[in-house]
Amino acid sequence: MKNANLLQSRIDALLNVLSEDVLILSQQGTIIFSSHNESPIPWGGADELAGKNLYDIFPEDIASMLQGMVDKSLSLNQLMVNEVLFDPTEIVYLQQKGMVESCWVEVRMAPSAGDEPSVVCRIEDISRRKMVQRDTSHIQRDLLTGMYNRRALMPVLAQSIAQALRYDWICSLMLINVDSLRLINEQRGWDVGDQILKRLAESLNSLKRTADFLARVGEDGFAILLPETNAEQGILAAKRVRSMVSDLSAPHSGTDIHFTVSIGVATLSGEEDSAEAMYSRAEACLQLSKQQGGNRISGSE
Repeated sequence: MKNANLLQSRIDALLNVLSEDVLILSQQGTIIFSSHNESPIPWGGADELAGKNLYDIFPEDIASMLQGMVDKSLSLNQLMVNEVLFDPTEIVYLQQKGMVESCWVEVRMAPSAGDEPSVVCRIEDISRRKMVQRDTSHIQRDLLTGMYNRRALMPVLAQSIAQALRYDWICSLMLINVDSLRLINEQRGWDVGDQILKRLAESLNSLKRTADFLARVGEDGFAILLPETNAEQGILAAKRVRSMVSDLSAPHSGTDIHFTVSIGVATLSGEEDSAEAMYSRAEACLQLSKQQGGNRISGSE
């Protein structure tokens, strides 16, 4: 009994110095125990979570992913790790507890010793770490694909506009985003999402003309500057990209994960145009394609 009390006091002390959330989940995904010392996520009191199932707290897609981690951790008897976006607009429970801003978390699950199958689950806010990892604004190339990034694109776009205006030419800008990449990352893992981006980057690089300028912009997309390309030709180029993507896939657990893209195209509109304005129009067209359900092309002069 003395040894048991000593072990429990040591466990309590360990939990008190952890800033991460710690849960113990049953095989069915029911919360048996929770600790949230200095947690940035408003879970509520420990007693509020006890007895709740993952499906009581999270929407079906996230709950299913977490339950899958529980199942794999117990069946394989090993640590499972995944990254999940906690968005209060999608997780009503956390929104009701006062969560306002989204955050990325790392979920780690490991089998727990005991009479009943269970896992210890650690949830850590990694938003700042991901921001540092993904922020490539201080360099000219994207770390994942090796492509130029937006920082490199904008002066080239400005120069292309200046040349087009000077010599009475035309140019267009195409923005390409992978549809539902965030959902793919959450359900399949970041490795799959990264493979999709790499495959797309390689294919776009093969498809583009020598004079075109390809860059990765944002988490889930690319831009192609199309010199001497009018609005009609820009849409035709976008159609070629979408057709090419229909044949692409990324391998995952013995299967091929197919994906689609949304595309926005903007064309030089006149002497008052600028790189920032042209990029904004392409971005607005891209958002329209997304709002229409994805796998769409929208264009604007």
